[in-house]
This record gives sequence, structure tokens and C-alpha cells, in this order.
Amino acid sequence: MMQSEEAVLRFLEGDDEAFDLLVRQWESKVYNLAWRFLGNREDAQDVAQETFLSVFRSIRTLREPRSFSTWLYRIVLNHCRARWRSQSPEISLDDPVPGKEGSEREPSLALVAGRREQDTLEIIDLIRKALSGLSEEHRSAIILKEYVGLSLEEVAAVMGCPLSTAKSRLYHGLRGVQRNLGRMGVKAS
Repeated sequence: MMQSEEAVLRFLEGDDEAFDLLVRQWESKVYNLAWRFLGNREDAQDVAQETFLSVFRSIRTLREPRSFSTWLYRIVLNHCRARWRSQSPEISLDDPVPGKEGSEREPSLALVAGRREQDTLEIIDLIRKALSGLSEEHRSAIILKEYVGLSLEEVAAVMGCPLSTAKSRLYHGLRGVQRNLGRMGVKAS
């Protein structure tokens, strides 16, 4: 399969099919990031569509095709933040985690270790709810690191901040999740 960098270059040279390939390569990752941030399937679908429309309109401004993923994640986060600010999202415990053939990760928190599957699903839902109570920066850092699986350097690049700031946001975000879980009666180990 063609790499993103090559697809970007081909699209810029006039190959419209290359953009379709980019969408197919990235649609589940874009959707999953939006869903994790917003906690609502319909909003995540809207953000995914808005993201690819933005990418289509502005891809010619991308200076370095190798940085496509960082640029794309930044666009997704910007759309998520705009939607988050425009409404008061609520995470439903009835809304299950969407499965897309392993395209998303569950958080690597010690809470889920050694638990039965039903208990694990309930804890994951509580973690999702705890995340919704964080600031945009803290929630973004956690989602990019723990769910998307980016390195801290990549998190910093996507968020447009120094590495030390990304580390701080992740640390304080995880502390916030622990605090929120404690308020819900869950003890983090």
C-alpha cells in the first residue's frame, strides 16, 4: 500500500485517486481520535468529514509531506476543540467503544489489569467519563499518547508545544483522570 507521503505528492501532482487513498488510510484513525475526544459517534463522524474537507482545501499549504500525520492530527484536534466549545458534550455509559479491527487502543492504565471483561468495560467507560472532565489540552495529550499511540515527541508536534509542555500536560491530565475517577468512587492503582 502506498505511504501517505507518496499519496500526498501524487495528489499534488494532480492524481485525484491519491486523495481517496489518503482518506481510506486515515479515516478510521481520524474518526477514532474524534470519537475519543468528543465521546459521540455523530459528532465524530461530522468532525471526520470536516477534517478531510479541510485537508482537501489546504493540502497545498503542507510544506513537508513527511509531516502529513502530524498536520492531519492537528486539524482533527482543531475541529474537535471547536465542536467541544460549541456544545456541552456528555459521555454516555451506554455508548460502547467502537471496534475497528484493532485500529484503536485502550488506555494502558493499571486499573484494567487482571479484571474480568465486564469489569474492564465498565472501567473503560468510567475512564472515558473521567477524561471528559479535563481541559482540552490535558484530554488531547492523553488521547494522543494513550489511545492513538503517539510518542511524546509526536504529541508535542501535534499539539504545537515543546516536549516539556506535552509531558506536563500528560502528567497533569493523568492526575486529573485519577482525581475524577476518585470522585466517581473508583480507586486507581
